[in-house]
Amino acid sequence: MPRNEKLRLQRALRNWRQQDLADQLDVTLTTIQRWERGIQEPRTYYRVKLCDLFGLPPQELGLSDDDDQQALAAEVEPDEEAPEPAYPEPAEGSTLWTIPYPRNPHFTGRQELLATLDQQFAPAPLVTSTGIRRAALTQSQAIKGLGGIGKTQIAIEYAYHAREQQRYTHTLWINAASEETLLSNLAALKEVIPTISVHNENDQRALASEVLHWLEHCQDPWLLIYDNADDLSFLPTYLPVAGNGSILLTTRANSASVIASSLEIEPLSIEEATRLLLHRAQFKAEVTPQEREDASTIAMALGLFPLAIDQAGAYLEETGCNLQDYLTIFHQHRYELLVRRGKQASGYPDSVATTWNLSFQRVEASNPAAAEFLRLCAFLAPDQIPEELLIKGAAYWPPTLQQAVTDRFQFNQLLEALLAFSLVKRVGKTRQLSLHRLVQVVQLDRMSAEKQRQWAQRVVLAMNALFPENPAQTESWSLCQHYLDQVQACDTLIQNYQLLSPEAASLLSRAGMYLAGRAVYFLAEPLHQRALAIWQRSQETDPLPVAKQLAQLATLYHDWGKYGQAEQFYQQALSLYKRPAAQDNIGVGEAMRGLATLYNNQWKNAQAEALYLRAIDFYEQRFGPDYLEINFSLGGLAYVYVKQSKYAQAEALYSRAVSLLEKQPDLDQLRISSQLLGLAIVYGHQERYEEAEHIYQRVLSIREKHLGTEHFLIGFVWHELAKLYQKQGKYQEAEDGYQRALKIREEQLGPGHRHVADSLNGLGTLYCELKRYAQAEECLQRALRIHEQLQKPDHFLVSDVILSLATLYSNQRKDEEAEHHFQQVLYLREQVLQLDDERLAAALYHLARFRQAQDRSQEAIELYQRTLQIQQQVLGPDNPMTIATLQSLQEALQAAK
Repeated sequence: MPRNEKLRLQRALRNWRQQDLADQLDVTLTTIQRWERGIQEPRTYYRVKLCDLFGLPPQELGLSDDDDQQALAAEVEPDEEAPEPAYPEPAEGSTLWTIPYPRNPHFTGRQELLATLDQQFAPAPLVTSTGIRRAALTQSQAIKGLGGIGKTQIAIEYAYHAREQQRYTHTLWINAASEETLLSNLAALKEVIPTISVHNENDQRALASEVLHWLEHCQDPWLLIYDNADDLSFLPTYLPVAGNGSILLTTRANSASVIASSLEIEPLSIEEATRLLLHRAQFKAEVTPQEREDASTIAMALGLFPLAIDQAGAYLEETGCNLQDYLTIFHQHRYELLVRRGKQASGYPDSVATTWNLSFQRVEASNPAAAEFLRLCAFLAPDQIPEELLIKGAAYWPPTLQQAVTDRFQFNQLLEALLAFSLVKRVGKTRQLSLHRLVQVVQLDRMSAEKQRQWAQRVVLAMNALFPENPAQTESWSLCQHYLDQVQACDTLIQNYQLLSPEAASLLSRAGMYLAGRAVYFLAEPLHQRALAIWQRSQETDPLPVAKQLAQLATLYHDWGKYGQAEQFYQQALSLYKRPAAQDNIGVGEAMRGLATLYNNQWKNAQAEALYLRAIDFYEQRFGPDYLEINFSLGGLAYVYVKQSKYAQAEALYSRAVSLLEKQPDLDQLRISSQLLGLAIVYGHQERYEEAEHIYQRVLSIREKHLGTEHFLIGFVWHELAKLYQKQGKYQEAEDGYQRALKIREEQLGPGHRHVADSLNGLGTLYCELKRYAQAEECLQRALRIHEQLQKPDHFLVSDVILSLATLYSNQRKDEEAEHHFQQVLYLREQVLQLDDERLAAALYHLARFRQAQDRSQEAIELYQRTLQIQQQVLGPDNPMTIATLQSLQEALQAAK
């Protein structure tokens, strides 16, 4: 048995901890660890005390062998008159190694960081080109970060890694947690550096000075590690100023650059964190894909934080708990698990919660406002916290914090206190802060439920005050996006703490409007739904907020293409607006216009026309004929007439809307661009191509100036301009326009949006016209898949694409496929959608032309007659489409003769 193992065994037999033995001998824990690991031997004084304490001879404690008794007997205290040491080098081949920890068998990842340390500490040549030996200079490097992020473990791993490479002759470890501890550790090195001697061996400062002097004159390469150097104020005094060595610091302090260049330690990558958890939990067998996925989920729940992952792995190993059960337990008992360190902790005995609680206590003692600030941050989205939120929301914070955040000097002092422990970080130069999610967990669980609710209310009130009032205006979108993460955090607070205030509902509603405007409907919907639920609690006393919220939900579903839900919510809103307290509110006209637009987009022209007229009458009666909001209804009604080929009426309405907007003192260029776009469409249908193109270019100029070239509203203009070029036979310009619209819509709205399908449909019809059939089919099939995923398979938008495919197959003489698709379109529009308007007429007309091409004249004639009957009733006998059908019927009759 190794000699050092005998001492450890005797201690263990008495059930003493290393600390127990250190206390009885009045030495440090590190000294006992070094004795038991064989790093150093006890001096004569302590060998005698050890023998007395254990009641055993030195041999049984591994303190001496028979052949070195003389050496022990000769060991005496240093002579008081001893000359000043000359610091000779240790004997050839001897090395100093005082790392107090074994190599961590679970250490995972951090290879890039270790490589960086290798590079930073790469030895420089000590001989110049002239052959003159220059003085060696020390190289200093700090690794900094939050407590538990793995700084000490990285330092340990680097020390062992460097020893494998034989980079250093001597490797020394100093605990720098305080000046007293550092002095004690430096002084203790006299036991491993045989030449260290001072007049009074109890004079730790003199011993520390001698150790530093020895390092500065040592010719062999050395590595000096200062661990836990969080207080940097006293450290420079104890750093070698020269020597052939490298100094590695681990610190929580953010400002280590005065002493050394620094590397900030970030959480592990998902892959590294997963591997660490599985390794620490002793998963020795081959890991299944499900286990690896569960481990990754746990690692992400723990914020990829090394110490927390080590704790989780220890828990899994010690309890035999499986991964899925651990995740369930963690969500229910987060704080308890973060407090639990486990029975096998080594190297870093404190838990995550213990480590941070000590930091929190020190922060609170030094700067109470900083502690309040940290409590506030526990309720915010942690990755990007805007500083202006903390400053502009000051009215809602407690007095201590309110005063600190409104004075820039005090605010910086506050941040300094937190940065000293790496509890928060600045994000680049953007005036944003971040903190780790587990810091939030520990903070939250230190508060009472009442305190948590109080802070949650403060955050929601502040965010409601800061979030833009008009999120529908694109000018406010950048600010909305800036605050979006914090709004979503507020949404969680509102749910968790049941914050059912008007401010909470207002914040959710406005955030939902912004997200809907950006076509992120699946995120907008739950915000609107929760806002509605809050407002509905007071609808008996005040129906207006409920009605407005219902209309906003209806608009969301309308834009999303969920027309059934949209109609339901519009009708509910209009029902509430009929109450005496609400019937004169402007929201009445908005709800009527919204429902009219819904019918308009469904080609329910009669219902749309009636509602637009009612909305216009409502505005004119209550607010006058020049009321600005009328322009929306004017434009909507104009579009109804465009579809019915009533171009003169449509042009008059668009012109009135443009004139109305131009009268405004503060001309809204974006709003006028919408009405100009409608006017350009009318001109295109009237074959006034030059006028139409001129207006399209004007609209492009307005929107690009205000929105940029890649905004999704620019995509609408390019799409319509492409259709204009296609009508004129300018096929290259048309293709370019469709492609530009498609690119913008895919990037801004996502590849599965219905407007993307519109551009694909337009591009497909163009390729069909150009007989580029393979490309046409690819575009149309993709458009069909998008519509089928977004809409019901029987939706009329799906039928539009199917009709384009039917035409494609007809042009290719693929009669069987064409027949199937024409019949499908007719079935959808006639039997399922029960249409009796021009869309049904269009399906009949295209099928008639297909029959005529097949020389099935009688069937074609019957279909033309049905088409003509609908068009004469809906569009009128003088409509161009009606006239075109009449001509086709006459041709079919002539051919049949």
